[in-house]
Amino acid sequence: MKAIILVGGQGSRMRPLTSHLPKNIVPVCGVPFLTYQIEYLKSVGVKEIVFSIGYRPEDIRAVYGDGRRHGVKIHYALEKAPLGTAGALKNSEKFVKGSPVIVLNGDILTDIPLAKMINFHKKNKDVATLGLVRVEDPTAYGLVLLDKKNYVTKFLEKPAADEIVTDTINAGVYLFEPEVFDYIPAGQNYSAERGLFPSLLKDKKNMGGYVWEGYWQDIGTPWKYLTTHWDILNGAFPVYAEHTSLSNKVYMGKGVKIGKGALLKGPAIIGDGCVIAEGARVLPYSVLGKGCVIEKNSSVTRSVLWDGVSVGSHVQLEEVVLGRHCKVLDFTKLAKGSVLGDHAKA
Repeated sequence: MKAIILVGGQGSRMRPLTSHLPKNIVPVCGVPFLTYQIEYLKSVGVKEIVFSIGYRPEDIRAVYGDGRRHGVKIHYALEKAPLGTAGALKNSEKFVKGSPVIVLNGDILTDIPLAKMINFHKKNKDVATLGLVRVEDPTAYGLVLLDKKNYVTKFLEKPAADEIVTDTINAGVYLFEPEVFDYIPAGQNYSAERGLFPSLLKDKKNMGGYVWEGYWQDIGTPWKYLTTHWDILNGAFPVYAEHTSLSNKVYMGKGVKIGKGALLKGPAIIGDGCVIAEGARVLPYSVLGKGCVIEKNSSVTRSVLWDGVSVGSHVQLEEVVLGRHCKVLDFTKLAKGSVLGDHAKA
């Protein structure tokens, strides 16, 4: 089985973090986000992956190349113009033609068990199977209605509060048989949710819904991106970066310098070459990228700092995200929830 990952979006909801970087490769606990999806697919034996890509393809190609370093083969299906979720699949068809395919939205992190979902798909002889998850507030998502045999009967996109009749939403994980591609017009902007899926229903094709009660997160906003780090540090997923794990749940990179009286308390990640000065504190649920500097008597807690961030003395950072090479001056106090893009000063 092959896979397609949809990585075409510009990540506008995550700006300014994505002003110079595709959202699909923002660092998550020390590695680009797509690494989690690649490892997820490898867990069921997928060895060939297509990146359906539109925004800054050169950045993603620079990170993953042909996939060899990650134990897979990666193809790149480039969109010259936005093609929508289904149009992007059609644009990728030449790389997966004749093969069943797993499709992932490129901004979701989930532990939906793919092996069980594949068995469910094969047993029901479905043309398409949709991974579904339950959420407390489904108004921001597309609802999927099922019958008693878990076949899809209806789609309801981003319903009003009085339209909610189920809490199962489209999780952005699909299994498709090759004939699904016959329902997608070539070279057109075409939606899976509004075009492809309704067409399959209209033709009475078996479309199953695999409901999962476990972990699911869309990392597409700064807050969700931040809290995803906390979930991973809590053990929801492995930490893939090459760090040494200390007894106090601090993952330490190479060449880190720790000053006298500095406090490190995990779970936390400190990247290669970081400098934690005298009396500074790195507290739980913090992630520091490579080459960060935390000066005297400053503290970082429940925050994510990208590579090369410099934090002055007597600074308190809590629940913030700082892009690459940001500089925070001495005695600065940032409000909770602050997000700074690359090279910003505060």
